Amino acid sequence: MDYYKNYAVKYGRPVADAVADRYGDADSLVRSGNPIIDHMLMHRSIRRFTSDPVAEGDVRTAIAAAQSAATSSNLQSWSVIKVSDPSHKQEVNRLCGNQGQIDDAPLMLVWLADQSRNYAIGEAYDTQLEAFDYLESTMLGMVDTCIAAQNAALAFEALGYGTCFIGAVRNNAEALAALLQLPARCVPVIGLAVGRPHPRHDSDIKPRLSQDIVVHDEVYRVAEGQEITAYDRVMTEFQGKQGMAPHGWSGAVAVRLGTRSALHGRDRYMEFLRVAYMGTR
Repeated sequence: MDYYKNYAVKYGRPVADAVADRYGDADSLVRSGNPIIDHMLMHRSIRRFTSDPVAEGDVRTAIAAAQSAATSSNLQSWSVIKVSDPSHKQEVNRLCGNQGQIDDAPLMLVWLADQSRNYAIGEAYDTQLEAFDYLESTMLGMVDTCIAAQNAALAFEALGYGTCFIGAVRNNAEALAALLQLPARCVPVIGLAVGRPHPRHDSDIKPRLSQDIVVHDEVYRVAEGQEITAYDRVMTEFQGKQGMAPHGWSGAVAVRLGTRSALHGRDRYMEFLRVAYMGTR
């Protein structure tokens, strides 16, 4: 069964009710019925997978979707490494904090901001390569990588797989770069665990902030306290159903951003970028 096309079968409700799950209430202005939009509205992270391998043809299809994404000036400043060998994936997972979803997934993709190809081309043309010294070139690679990875995730889900993005590839970025034998100016940005959703996975659609908070007409409007409090109530209820600590949203934000240790090594990522990606000495 294609999990993402059978929301109604699993929950006994119309696909449009995914919108109510997303916002904690129905939104009559959000249009459903379009298969592409419904597909995106039904996204949820999957953290339990079957042992079924990801077919190579499906991987190539998802990468084709990734390469169909927009890319700044057609520089195509990204690459991706497939990790499916169990022992190799275990080593990658060790550097990512030994996460259950990585261990469970038959495929782990490590998405890389990759300026190594373009830098080599610049050297071959005997140019000064001044643009690489600026934050813009760093941002360009990061943005292109994330756009491509999101396209691939949507493609995998359309093929019946579940996905979970893994920020922990930045926890020990220098060690992971060495393990993956990355060249200079090529760095890990995000991981993606991929596999068939386990029949007993317990991931539901996670509520998001109201559009009234994140969408601004003409100029920025600071959210009022009661708007955040209302979302906290929605998230607390969701967390309880999922067996999570009932921090609400603002409490979880405070925990996640409260200490340097909460970054799990990612506080060193900027220094890693300066050396490995920007070439700063």
